[in-house]
Amino acid sequence: MDDNPVIQFRCTTVIDGRENTATMSLKRSVWNSSSEQWRSEYLNSCRERYQAWLRQDAGIELTERQAADVSVTVVGETADGSPPPQLVTATLFGGPLDGSTAPVEIDDDPWTAIISDGCAYPGGRSVYAPDSAGRWVWQRDVPWHAM
Repeated sequence: MDDNPVIQFRCTTVIDGRENTATMSLKRSVWNSSSEQWRSEYLNSCRERYQAWLRQDAGIELTERQAADVSVTVVGETADGSPPPQLVTATLFGGPLDGSTAPVEIDDDPWTAIISDGCAYPGGRSVYAPDSAGRWVWQRDVPWHAM
């Protein structure tokens, strides 16, 4: 029997110096069996539901910048027992996803490879990484088999 059947996602933003937080959950089996693209879309839907909750229950309408700063973290441990990733929404610069936003992990070696219709390789990924100013900038496209 699974001792931890759900994964909880905590959405947080700071408005006027005050932290606002909401927690959502999903069955661990659904998360673990999902594709990278589905997980990305799910995290984006968490942000959208969080913004709708703020609007409805707290009467707070986030600016575009505040919405981009919403962080999503996994509460507790991941399936393999490792610490949860810190996820933030980043605006992407350059490449096929220029101007789009995507959830990205903040870690020791930050970069993200995202499925993109505009990728030079069908089924491949567009790779973005932060520059010295912290902007997530397109690096290159890579074919699926190179991942």
